[in-house]
Amino acid sequence: MKLSPITIILIGLSILIMALSYGLFQHYLPNKAEAANFNTFAEQLKTEGDKLPQAEKRLKNAKERVSQYADQWRGVVETRTPEASLAARGVDISVDLWQLVKDTRDFRNNVQRAINAQLVKGGVKVVGDGPLIETPTDSAQEILAGFYNYPAIAFPVTIFNLGQVTVEGTYEQILENVRAWKNMPHYLAVADGLSLEGTSPHLRGTYSVTVVGYIRGKKIYPSVPESGATGGTTGGGPAGFGGGPAGVGPGMRGGPAGMPPNGPGMMPGRPGGGR
Repeated sequence: MKLSPITIILIGLSILIMALSYGLFQHYLPNKAEAANFNTFAEQLKTEGDKLPQAEKRLKNAKERVSQYADQWRGVVETRTPEASLAARGVDISVDLWQLVKDTRDFRNNVQRAINAQLVKGGVKVVGDGPLIETPTDSAQEILAGFYNYPAIAFPVTIFNLGQVTVEGTYEQILENVRAWKNMPHYLAVADGLSLEGTSPHLRGTYSVTVVGYIRGKKIYPSVPESGATGGTTGGGPAGFGGGPAGVGPGMRGGPAGMPPNGPGMMPGRPGGGR
């Protein structure tokens, strides 16, 4: 069958339309949309890139502040925290918990001596017995929680709420006594709520005191398992504050579970008693 010229032209136009439609919908329009997306993304990258100098400046400032705070904290550690050894009147928390029970009693005695010395700063006289730090627990299972507030607080720290202190002296002596607490060596102490009574120069001052001791050290022994209270101990090593292997170090012989072999020992008391 012979096709007429019009038929051939129509067939050609149909093929051309199909080809144009294919190119339009399969290539041109998708590529245009993709190009628009790329342009939008490029603008977003440019916007974020323009923020980079400000971000770098903020990062630099943040690092400087961290370094500044670290320097300040190092200064606090050097002068306002207990030493990390019993010989220096501090405490070493990396020893096994049986030893820590015994060492904590000696540490408590040293803290009491420091408080007793602080109570008479300025030349005042302490009225009554003065504050007394509680005796630490004899339990190796409870020593960290009971005396060092760990793990209730994320790091070992001693907190002594001494309650009210009453001293006698002149106005200047009492003020010097209260102010001296903020400079207590190796501890962070706060005295507040001062009230005065009497007639100058013979005055009586009453105030409240709290003493905090951040314990130095990077390692601490794991908790003693309940079975350890019956005698034997299991092997293990120091663990970080975040946790560590189970078990405790070498046990101390000669005493009941949780009790140092040499017994409670003598402890210094309030001002006026043994120190």
